[in-house]
Amino acid sequence: MTNATANLPLPVFRLGGSGPNLLLLHGFGADRMSWIANQDALMQSFAVFSCDLPAHGGQPPGRTGMKISEMADELIDALARQNDRFVVVGHSLGGAIAIELAARRPDLVAGLGLIAPAGLGKEVGREFLSELPELSELGSALALLQRLVSRPRLITPPIAQRLLDHLERPGIRAALRALASELSHVETSIEPHVASIAVSRVPRIVIWGEEDTINPIDRPRLSRFNAQVLTLPDTGHLPHVEASRAVSRHLCEFLKSAVLELGG
Repeated sequence: MTNATANLPLPVFRLGGSGPNLLLLHGFGADRMSWIANQDALMQSFAVFSCDLPAHGGQPPGRTGMKISEMADELIDALARQNDRFVVVGHSLGGAIAIELAARRPDLVAGLGLIAPAGLGKEVGREFLSELPELSELGSALALLQRLVSRPRLITPPIAQRLLDHLERPGIRAALRALASELSHVETSIEPHVASIAVSRVPRIVIWGEEDTINPIDRPRLSRFNAQVLTLPDTGHLPHVEASRAVSRHLCEFLKSAVLELGG
């Protein structure tokens, strides 16, 4: 990893690669390391950046709160200082933030890659959202996280322990509780941004696991979003982990060609 971009409220890290800029946004309770299986492939076509969202990874809770709109504010500030456009790839929570970012500041966004995005599914699981911030025991943490995937062996005890260690940092549990409350009604809160993108020229692809029980596909809502859609069989809520090669390939093929067509 390189050093964070200087003087940004929310540090954005350049991972490497060349081509159009691409920013990776992780999901609820995760961090930028969740893209480790994708970043090398994406760097073959893009200059790849990532960040930890507030209260995730190395970041403290947000300075102004834990609302999606406030996270979008921080990213707008960070990207505007780069003086360039970005393809934004977001998973779950990161997908909702990417949608709002593109709707509010289309001048900053050259394309969208959305993976099981919050706000376009039927509903983000209330039980999952409420239980994650309260985890304190390895067995319970492992069981909860294994619900994210169709093959539980992909989630190992060290992964669950890493989350438990993160939850013990000052202020993290309270911040994630607030964010969980926000995500419990995200389908309504970002609907104006979804509608805006649906009639826009922003290139967009949505990738979803057909076995996603955390944020199940809402096919009518997805149809109204007017995006290229790819669904993956035998895949849960983490397609970029469970089917990393396929996801990286489809993101590169669609987004690179779409951005080049628009002169991004």
